[in-house]
Amino acid sequence: MFHWIQSIPVAVIVFIVMSYVISKASDWLGDALHILGKKLNIPTSIRGATFDAVSSSFPEFTTAMVAVLVYKNFNDVGIPTVAGSAIFNILIIPMASIFAFKGAKIALNVDKKVALRDMGFYIVSVIALTLFTYSGSYGMVSGMVLISIYVAYLAVLYAQAKKHILENTGSEASDEDEPCEDMSYSKILMISAASMLAIWVSIDALVQSAIVVSAGLGIPAYIVSVIILSGCTSIPDMLLSIKSASKGDADAAISNAIGSNIFDICICLGVPMMLAGQNLPANFSQNVGVLGFVFGSVALTGFLITGQKDVGKRHALAMFSLYAVFVGYIAINAFTIF
Repeated sequence: MFHWIQSIPVAVIVFIVMSYVISKASDWLGDALHILGKKLNIPTSIRGATFDAVSSSFPEFTTAMVAVLVYKNFNDVGIPTVAGSAIFNILIIPMASIFAFKGAKIALNVDKKVALRDMGFYIVSVIALTLFTYSGSYGMVSGMVLISIYVAYLAVLYAQAKKHILENTGSEASDEDEPCEDMSYSKILMISAASMLAIWVSIDALVQSAIVVSAGLGIPAYIVSVIILSGCTSIPDMLLSIKSASKGDADAAISNAIGSNIFDICICLGVPMMLAGQNLPANFSQNVGVLGFVFGSVALTGFLITGQKDVGKRHALAMFSLYAVFVGYIAINAFTIF
C-alpha cells in the first residue's frame, strides 16, 4: 500500500504525520473501550488489564501483526518494536511524567503486593520470550505459552478483585459510579473499528518508512524498529501520561508502568506467533542485548516503585541514563557490528 515511500525525507514526514494519527486514533479507541467496560460492569482491575490495555497497546499489537502478515519480517520488526516499546514505556514514560509533574517529588501510593505481582508476571513473560528466542524459532507453542501467562494474570486479577469487593463492600463505588459518557453499542463498535483501521494503516506506513530509512542509512531494520518504531507506537501513552502528570496525577503513570507491558509481551507477540501459520525464525544473538535491557529496565523501575516512598528528578535522570545507555548500545551495533 505504501510502496510509494521510497526516500528518507518522505519517510521522516510519514513518521511525524502517522505518529499524530496513531495518537488521535488511540485516544478515540481508549474512550470507546473505557465506556464499553463501564457499561459491561467489568471490575476496574480487569478493565485496566483488558480494555484499557488494548487501547494503549494496540499500536504495538498492530506492528507485530503487520510485521507477520504483510512484511513477513517478525524477527526484524515485530520483536524489536515491542521489546523497544517495553523499554520506552517503563523508562521514558515515567521519566517524562516526573519532569512534567509540578511538584518537587511525587509521592507513590503503590500497593507493594500489587507491584510485586505485576513484576512477577512480567519477568515470567520476558523469561519465556527469551527462552523461545534462544530456541531459534517462534511458533504455535510459544504463542500459546505467552497467551496462557496473560490468561493466568487475568485470573489472578479477577480473584483479587472479587476478594477485595467482598471484603470492602462499596469500596469501589466511587470508581464504578464515576460519571461516564453514555454511548450506544453500535457507536462504540463503529468508533472502535474506525480507530483500529486508522492505526493499522498508520502502522503499515510506519513499517514501510522504517524499511526505507534502514535501507537508505545502511543499517539493519531491527535497529530502526527498536528505537524509532517503538518510540512512535509509544507516543500515545507518553502524551497521556505527561498530560496527567501536569495536572498533578503522575502516580498512576509510574505505578502502572510494569503492568501495561505484560500485555505487550504476552498478547502483542503471542497472538501473531499463533496466527503466523508457520514457525518464525528467531535470532537470539541479535535480540539478546535488547532483552537484557528489558530485564534491566524492569529492575530499575521496580526498585523505584517498591523501594521508594517518593520519586523526584534524580530518579527520572536514572531512568533516562539507562535508556541513553540502551540507545548507545543500539548505536554501537549499528556502526560497528554491522
